[in-house]
Amino acid sequence: MAAFLKKPLLGKSLSILQPADLSKCGPKTVVWVKNFTEERLQWLEERRPALVICDHETGQKTTVPHIVSGNPRLDFIRTLTEFFTPTPETGIHPAALIEIGASVGKNVSIGAFARIASHVSIGDHCVIGSGVVLEGDVTLGQKCIIKPNSVLGGQGFGFEYNENGEPLHFPHVGKIVIEDDVWIGSCTTIELGTLGATTLQRGCKIDDLVQIGHNVTIGPKTLVMANTVICGGVVIGEKCWIAPNSVIKEKIRIGHRVTLGLGSVVLRDIEDGLVFAGVPAKPIKSKTKGNVDF
Repeated sequence: MAAFLKKPLLGKSLSILQPADLSKCGPKTVVWVKNFTEERLQWLEERRPALVICDHETGQKTTVPHIVSGNPRLDFIRTLTEFFTPTPETGIHPAALIEIGASVGKNVSIGAFARIASHVSIGDHCVIGSGVVLEGDVTLGQKCIIKPNSVLGGQGFGFEYNENGEPLHFPHVGKIVIEDDVWIGSCTTIELGTLGATTLQRGCKIDDLVQIGHNVTIGPKTLVMANTVICGGVVIGEKCWIAPNSVIKEKIRIGHRVTLGLGSVVLRDIEDGLVFAGVPAKPIKSKTKGNVDF
């Protein structure tokens, strides 16, 4: 593990069988500590894991074999991925439905009871969970993950009252474009564009139970947490962090590297680098300029 991380091992080299949480670790486990506390040090000394990936201060005080890291959580994630995460099996489950005309790339996994409609294109190395529905004009890039029971490509909720006062549905005849390395959580819904495209750009990650409306664009490497509602036409920039239970009003534009706090209701555009929270959401501080008066 030390060689993989390209960092020195400090202490005796011991066998490791599995990763563990620090509070429940024991011999032959690997754990991580991000910041030093006396309680965490006591856990290490009492439970004696085989290895801890830790910050510099913890490394100075523990007698447990350790690797010092500038970002212990990140290096622990890399270790988990390299040594303990099984490679997903590829192949199409016999109970999946792939309609004629659908395009499925190489080394793709499609789970039971998934339905892939005829206009769908799936790139190489994608993982499609059980019960996922892809319908309409949907394109997935490479290395995308869609967890079970999500629906991509359904009609959006757009209506106009006719002369008799009855709501008439606006047909969504656009498409969905999912770029490479996008993660989409379970029970998430993404609507077709009305006339254009709903787009999730490269490397963005969407949690479970998220609603993404028509013609939304989510920028590269942005993280959207559970129970968020993103209304139609919203544009979100690069590397934003959208906290759980946020609601973003239609056609709002959110800049790059914006953070939304828990339960934020966004009713106006947000410039780059700001932190917003509240109902309605207001600026708390700038990531680059300090506090913002409001």
